[in-house]
Amino acid sequence: MNNNDTESSELSSHEGTRRQFNGSKAVIKLGIDVHQDFYVVVIQEGGTNPKPAQRVRKEAFLHWVAKLKQERAEVHAVYEACGFGFGLQRQLTALGIQCQVVCPQKLDEGNKRVKTDGLDAKALCLKLDRFVQGNRDALAIIRIPTQEEEQKRAIHRQREQLVQARKRLEAQGRSLMVNHGMEPATNWWKPRTFALLSVPEWMKELLANSQPILVALQEKIRTLTQQLQAAAGS
Repeated sequence: MNNNDTESSELSSHEGTRRQFNGSKAVIKLGIDVHQDFYVVVIQEGGTNPKPAQRVRKEAFLHWVAKLKQERAEVHAVYEACGFGFGLQRQLTALGIQCQVVCPQKLDEGNKRVKTDGLDAKALCLKLDRFVQGNRDALAIIRIPTQEEEQKRAIHRQREQLVQARKRLEAQGRSLMVNHGMEPATNWWKPRTFALLSVPEWMKELLANSQPILVALQEKIRTLTQQLQAAAGS
C-alpha cells in the first residue's frame, strides 16, 4: 500500500469514528501518545469503554480533531511532556480543546510489563476520564510555559552548551602543554595570550586549530549573555 492509500485509509477510519459521535453530547476524552511524525490516540466517549487505539499522522489528526470539536461542546485531551515541546497543547487549546500535559510516569498500572503506544494512550485516556470526573490527583499536570519563557530557556540552554564546548577545547589545549612538560597559560586561546605563547612551533600549530574556534565561541557566549541580561531586565 502506498502512502496515499495509507493516508486515505487513515482519514476514512477517523471519519467513521467522527460519524459515530454525531448527535451525542457526551464528553470526549483523548489520550495521546506523541511521536515525531504521528500520534497514537485513544478516544473515550462519556463513560463508555475507550475505543481501540488509532495511529494518526499529525496533519490528519489536527484536521480531524478540529471537526470533532465543532460537533462537541466539550473535548478533553492529555499527553505526556516530551522532547517535542508544547506545540500540540497550544494547537489544541486554540481549537477550544481542554488539553493537559502531564509528567512522564509509569502507565502500566496492571504491572503487565508490556509497553506499547496503544496501551500508553489508553492509560492516559483513563486517567483523563478520572480527572474530568473530578479526581484532580489522577493527572500530574505540569505548568505550560509561555512561548517567551521557552525562548529564554532555549537561549540559556544554548549558552550553557557553548560554555561546555569552550571548556572542552580549552582543556584539550592545556592537556597538550602539560603532557609535554610545559606550564599551561591561563586562557591560552585569547588573542594576546596566544600571540605571546612560548611553546614549540609544532605545538602552536596544533593549538591554532582550535584557538579561533574558542575565540568565536566566546563571542557567541558573550552575545547570548547580553540577550539573557536584557530579557531579565525587561
